[in-house]
Amino acid sequence: MATAILQACGKEENTRTRPGLAEQLPDAAGLNFLIVSFDALRADAMGAYGYHRDTSPNLDQFAQESVLFDNAYTASPTTPTSFAAAFTGQYPYRVFIGWKLIPSVTLAGLLQEAGFYTFGLFNNMQLAEERHFNQGFEKYTVGTWPDEKVLADAKKFLDEAADQRFFGWVHFLSPHSPYEYREMSSHLAGPKNEGRYTLTSGGNFDIANEQELKRVRDLYDGEIYFGDDLFRQLMEHVESLGLMDNTVIIVTSDHGEEFMEHGQLQHNAVYQELIRIPLMIRHPGVAGGARSDVPFLNIDLLPTVAAMAGIAPPANIDGIDLFHAFDADRYRLSASMTNNKRYEIASEQLSHEYRDMSSQLAGPENEGRYALTTGGEFDVADEEELKRVRDLYDGEIYFADDLFRQLMEHVESLGLMDNTVIIVTSDHGEEFMEHGQLQHNAVYQELVRIPLMIRHPGVAGGARSDVPFLNVDLLPTIAAMSGSRRRTI
Repeated sequence: MATAILQACGKEENTRTRPGLAEQLPDAAGLNFLIVSFDALRADAMGAYGYHRDTSPNLDQFAQESVLFDNAYTASPTTPTSFAAAFTGQYPYRVFIGWKLIPSVTLAGLLQEAGFYTFGLFNNMQLAEERHFNQGFEKYTVGTWPDEKVLADAKKFLDEAADQRFFGWVHFLSPHSPYEYREMSSHLAGPKNEGRYTLTSGGNFDIANEQELKRVRDLYDGEIYFGDDLFRQLMEHVESLGLMDNTVIIVTSDHGEEFMEHGQLQHNAVYQELIRIPLMIRHPGVAGGARSDVPFLNIDLLPTVAAMAGIAPPANIDGIDLFHAFDADRYRLSASMTNNKRYEIASEQLSHEYRDMSSQLAGPENEGRYALTTGGEFDVADEEELKRVRDLYDGEIYFADDLFRQLMEHVESLGLMDNTVIIVTSDHGEEFMEHGQLQHNAVYQELVRIPLMIRHPGVAGGARSDVPFLNVDLLPTIAAMSGSRRRTI
């Protein structure tokens, strides 16, 4: 909570910019855009992202012609919420309400207004027109079919669009469950066995032992191989229409999939396996491929594609334009409704950075791996590296503390200190190997104990309280306090 406020207020004076994708990709004014997505395709299940199995030979070849993003994430690991984010450039809790996409500026609508013919073909009924996902598409088809039909229809859609400037999106259900046995993928999921999951996992499934877990993962990998071949056929059709030379092609997915890495199956939480997604952008004006460490969240899709097309993105959206130079100080947030019927949120600043103002804590700069930054995810090889990342973390606290000072000075300048209850807290803590881990992936004291301070303008001086507080208590506590009719931030 407080950290989000502090991040926003400190932007003007503490912004650090990173070069945008324009250093790797020319603008795409005058070009078509085609997005191809796969449902539940986790990034690390592809060869291009380091997987050891032969699941994605055609996508891997496509990666050799594209900019591949190593740090691409979804804002939500379920299909409707992920697409709500990608379509609008906004976090899904702002635009996906009552299981419907509220009237919004969408990527398709923005490009349609700019003169593009827009079409969408989506093999997932979660994206039904009744939920208003068709906003901005001149032609929109959604259903539940074999992906072979999606391929055939996608070819027809492209035939219709080929002689005009277009924006198209084709979404295959593969490799989403049910994971089917396919002869073409027998090198991954064969031969047929005699267990419960000989031919299919079914839509929802459980596993009784390691053998069953291996089987469903093999079937999933086989579905990726099947989807990869559909992609090959789609690209061959694109090439036959002469569109490879005038179309930006983007490949991604809506979310990943879990196979008991954290005790669950499918996609019901916000672990790395579920929120990290593939992203590849092929520009016809670029020969050869490259990798990018630019941090991408799928809310960035709208402003980035718009910028590539030479179109100004709408104001007041959550995503940022990564095509031009951008502010490197940002948070990555992914939120999901889980099987526990509650929201889970994963949020982290993308790195701990060295800051001159914090040199008494984290400096001077050293020559190790973490001289200037930890990076978003990191490990430590020895005590010296552990000390360095902790020093950088402490320096970040000092940096945020100064932002808080500036914020409070502004509150005071507005005369609000005398009529405003101010609450300072955080979302979680951080671990530095106290229990053998880094960052925040467990429920130890270092991670679940948070600061909480409440300043009331009617109270002079401070006090300490041993009242047990859980952050679920925040709403009823503030509600009870609000009987004083004072504003609360």
